[in-house]
Amino acid sequence: MKNQKRHSRKLLSILLVLCMALTIVPITAFAAGVNYIDKISVTYTKPDYKAGDAPQAAATVTEGECSVAYEYWMEIEQKTEGSVWTSTGRYWYSDSSKMASLAADKQITQFEAGHHYTYNIVLKTNSGYFISEDTSVSAGGHKFDKVAFKANLEIREMSTELRIYSPYSIDLPAASTDEVITTVDIGNVWKNLDSTKPVAFTAEVNPNNSACSGKVEIVEEAWEKSTYGESTPITDVIKSTDTPRNPIAGGEYWYSIVLRAKEGYVFSDNVTFICEGKTYTAQTANTSVSDNGKTFTAWEFLLPVIASDGADDTVIKDVEVISATLSYDAGDTPKATAVTKDIGANYEIAYESWEDEQHALWYSDEHYYPSELFLDRFTSFEEGKSYRYSILLKAKNGRTFAATDSGLTVTVNGWTVEQQNISMNLDGQSVYVTGIATITPTKPVEPKEIEVIEINNATITFKDGDKPVFTGNVPDNKDYAFRCEWWSLDSDTGLVSTEPEWGSGIYKNKITTFEAGKTYHYGVYVTAYYGNFSPDAKLKINGQYVNYKRIGDDDNMQTMWLETDLTMTPFDSSHTHSYGADKVCKVCGYTVKGKEIPVSGTTKPTNPTKPDGNTDVTSPKTGDNSNLALWFAVLFISCSGVIGVTVYSRCRKLNKR
Repeated sequence: MKNQKRHSRKLLSILLVLCMALTIVPITAFAAGVNYIDKISVTYTKPDYKAGDAPQAAATVTEGECSVAYEYWMEIEQKTEGSVWTSTGRYWYSDSSKMASLAADKQITQFEAGHHYTYNIVLKTNSGYFISEDTSVSAGGHKFDKVAFKANLEIREMSTELRIYSPYSIDLPAASTDEVITTVDIGNVWKNLDSTKPVAFTAEVNPNNSACSGKVEIVEEAWEKSTYGESTPITDVIKSTDTPRNPIAGGEYWYSIVLRAKEGYVFSDNVTFICEGKTYTAQTANTSVSDNGKTFTAWEFLLPVIASDGADDTVIKDVEVISATLSYDAGDTPKATAVTKDIGANYEIAYESWEDEQHALWYSDEHYYPSELFLDRFTSFEEGKSYRYSILLKAKNGRTFAATDSGLTVTVNGWTVEQQNISMNLDGQSVYVTGIATITPTKPVEPKEIEVIEINNATITFKDGDKPVFTGNVPDNKDYAFRCEWWSLDSDTGLVSTEPEWGSGIYKNKITTFEAGKTYHYGVYVTAYYGNFSPDAKLKINGQYVNYKRIGDDDNMQTMWLETDLTMTPFDSSHTHSYGADKVCKVCGYTVKGKEIPVSGTTKPTNPTKPDGNTDVTSPKTGDNSNLALWFAVLFISCSGVIGVTVYSRCRKLNKR
């Protein structure tokens, strides 16, 4: 028995010695045969999240023996400005079970305006694989190299889990009524850098692009000289906001532009940037939005320009064509209207051309039609077909065109043509320019005649001594504009609402205040935006139809000067004490009457019918039409009552005596 105990003790001692020995053996001694992952690559999309959007899974493993376990968004905040960002305790998980484990008030179901969020990815290794501190990791284009040297990477779960913290985050602006600008479209950038001349800044916001026109303004353009490869670097930045100056000859200059959103607008975080018809992406241009969405900056997107020394004046570097007709309706015939901006230019337009999608052609010069029989011609534009416009330019007076890579620019109707759309003959004597415009003609819409003219909120009642005020307007979205209104006493006396800007010469004597006992006439002037007024157009003022007579040219149906049958006669309000309360508004106020004035120059009836069939179109009467016999009867009864009471009272006094 004692021998067995000694044997057990000896065995235990041996095991303890072995354990102690194992503790001093390096852990790497056991690494042989373990599958460590060398490299992990993860891609993810970055949706343009806005307030109200729900988070969504976006990550995919493209390299490495692992997969996405789950993704999560965490809401973060700063307790005070400048302090450390910390979690608010609210999360969104792509894993539904993890979401279910959160309390309802801790779940992020949609992004909220004015809040800040950070994105995180959790990876799980495949069976039998592990992550080491030497594993190289990249996520969404960010290369972190080894895990050991990056604070935003963490290995967990016995080296089978990798957490990638905050590869990107979003800051949603507070709720705003500002309209978001999603597209910036500019053109007409001056690229002729000549060391003998100050740099010109001519960029414009495309007025034909409603996505940005009228919403943004250019606050600065600049050309910055590259110093790459220079033994003695010379820095040169020429800004539109500085005093004009010349570039350095031979210098390679890069262009940049800064725009500001106007009041009521902000830029989107993902603006589509267009310059001279070409759309630039994140790979082909550097852009940024700052200042809480009010400022947009783009740089290094155009090819750099070498500043010339200005010595050779026989080379044409700038071509500018204007007046090209680039808009047609279906059925229209092409027209040659383009001309050089400079009458004395050393180049000319050889022809203008249009080509449809089936390669049918139209040339402004008959001599340039190809001889191939299979090429068709067309003489008018067809609805629904696509047509492309091009021009051919020829040098004259012994000049030649500069090569496109030597600074040649071609501008048509104010917009610079992309260099890839400019082809030059080897002799430099002619330049073919395409890609200027592409159109798809449609049939013109025939505007309908305007049948009813509506004027609302017009002030048509005044008292003695009141000054004229003009408040009339037309309802929104009408095809006509309210130009002015007026009051007239006679042919020499009146007042137009647009005075003194215009109309001051219509009346010799001006109405400054309305006078009691005089009758004034009301009139209006309207013009159609497009189309015409009907010869039988009805006039509605403050919701009621009124008669009118037309003044001026009866053949011009786009303008209407109308003297209405509304008349207004103010009364003196100084005699209000002479009447009972029931008589004041009938006598001391004002009257507005509608007289029958024949309509001359049109077939319009003098008593137009309302849409409801009622033919009463005169103005409302403010006089009292109550039956006089009834008033006298009431007066007689009242007087009888007074007499009766008086007689009764006297009788009682006599009886008491």
